[in-house]
Order: sequence, then structure tokens, then C-alpha cells
Amino acid sequence: MCESAVISDKVVKLSRRSYNHRLEIASPRGYQLSQLQKLNKELDKLYELIYDEWNTITEEDYKVFGEQLVILTQTIKQLYNACKRLPKHMGMEEDTKKLGMNFAALYELNSDIVNFRIKTPKSDKIKQALQKLSEVDANQKHPA
Repeated sequence: MCESAVISDKVVKLSRRSYNHRLEIASPRGYQLSQLQKLNKELDKLYELIYDEWNTITEEDYKVFGEQLVILTQTIKQLYNACKRLPKHMGMEEDTKKLGMNFAALYELNSDIVNFRIKTPKSDKIKQALQKLSEVDANQKHPA
């Protein structure tokens, strides 16, 4: 069973935190490299949690945290774009790149959940194609 409530809680907290970071960046002297590094670490942990739950996520689970995850990725993207505009002397380039990678990873994971865990089981065409692939694979492993 997917830990959808735990995922939801972490997604909401990180959404708030990344939004607050976006506000703090408006006055760059108030935004610190350590804040961005901590956010990146927490985003890494969130990605790992969702990835580890990948095989057990159902449509019902996704209804609990899916919209929140979309909002989080949008907020991270906005923060990333704001960080890219910071002066280079602030030394945030590497961690800004890491933030961009975290955005891409979470965005892709969300897309994979939607496409492969939610939509695929509902598609008869995809079910038939997967069945045919399974048959071909079985025939290759055990030729007649």
C-alpha cells in the first residue's frame, strides 16, 4: 500500500518552503546558499520516497497527492528560474543546477505515474499491446 498521506504531507511542506524561498529571493541578500542546499536535499528525499512507492501507487493514492505534486513542480520551476537570475558571485550556480535537476526528476516521475500507473491500466489498446509483447517474450524464452 502506498504511503499517500506521508507523500502528501511532505509535498505540501516542500511546496510551502519552495514558495517562501521564492519570496525571499526577491531580496537576494536575505537568501542563503544553505537554504537552497537544504531544499535540494529534501527534494531528493521526496523523489526517493515517491520512487520507492512507484509500484504501489494507485489512482486513489494519486488523488491524495497528485495535484499537490503538480503545484510543487511549478513552484520549484519558478524558484529555479529566479535562482538563475541571481548574481554569480553569490555562488549558487551548482545548487541552482541541482534544483533544475530536481524539478526535471519530479516532473518526469509525476508524468510517469500519470501515464503508466493511472492511464495505462485503463487503456484497452495498451493492455492488448502489452499482452502481445508478453506472448512474444514468452515465445522467445521457450521456443516451440
